[in-house]
Amino acid sequence: MKTKPSLRPPQSVWLDTDIGDDTDDILALALICASPELTLAGVSTVFGDTATRARLARTVLASLREPSATPVATGCGRPLSALECPKIWPNGPAARPHFVQRSCARRSAELPPAPRGHAVDLLAAHLRAHPGETVPIGIGALTNLATLLLRHPDAKAAIPRLVLMAGDFQRSEWEWNVRCDPLAAACVLQSGLRIDFIPWAIGMTCTVSAAQVGRLHATRSRTGRLLSHAVKLWQESRLKITGQADRPHLYDPMAVAVLLHPGWFEWRRGRVEIVFTPSEFSHSKFTPDPSGQHRIAWRIRDPRHAVETVWSRILSL
Repeated sequence: MKTKPSLRPPQSVWLDTDIGDDTDDILALALICASPELTLAGVSTVFGDTATRARLARTVLASLREPSATPVATGCGRPLSALECPKIWPNGPAARPHFVQRSCARRSAELPPAPRGHAVDLLAAHLRAHPGETVPIGIGALTNLATLLLRHPDAKAAIPRLVLMAGDFQRSEWEWNVRCDPLAAACVLQSGLRIDFIPWAIGMTCTVSAAQVGRLHATRSRTGRLLSHAVKLWQESRLKITGQADRPHLYDPMAVAVLLHPGWFEWRRGRVEIVFTPSEFSHSKFTPDPSGQHRIAWRIRDPRHAVETVWSRILSL
């Protein structure tokens, strides 16, 4: 007699995002929404104009066939140090325009009401109510997560692990999400929490093809049209900067894929720390350690298959 396979309940996740600048944040949110293996407990926005970022995330959720009631809350807009990021960074100018997808966000009056309260406090309340159940996924500066640990230290025990798109371990350079608030990154990494990292190199390996971008632009669903518009705005901004038509890199969607397909990645275990020396300020350093609390996705085994799987899932919305 055959037994039916047990059905695992969806994994609860909370997305902490700087949605609106690049394409990968909005695509990561779409991938969560398109994945029945996951349930989205909440979204918090970080870095810069977090209110407009929240409107964009709410716009994505409102575009779904079955609009989500997921709370989208406004988080920390400034780094822990209260200093603005320098215009000239250690490795050269930061050629990244901010909030190129602003026009995708609908007006607040056209969207479901936003929850009251700061995103960090709402995340803390959720974690206390559901201890050990929700995995926060950080795909922006780590300011909200660091503030959570500093303001609500009891919430740490309720976090089973973190998944972060952060760090650059195969080059001696800074990575954007760490560099936007290196003090916050250091706080999170020194917390003792279990952390899985999708580093910069994985995202660069997982680049969408021109044909796949064409499939997105040909979509007719409401969510698909929104994502297509967001990608076109980003491509136009990149064309002005580089003179070339860039294609999306799936940095942040691969952080979501960690919970869907962990076997896609070759992992290395150890300890990650943030360096604050003048020559390597805000660089992420990895030290191998079999008993370390951190895992780095060092390599993706089949990038082409991973990209196609993720892209097809996103286009199913």
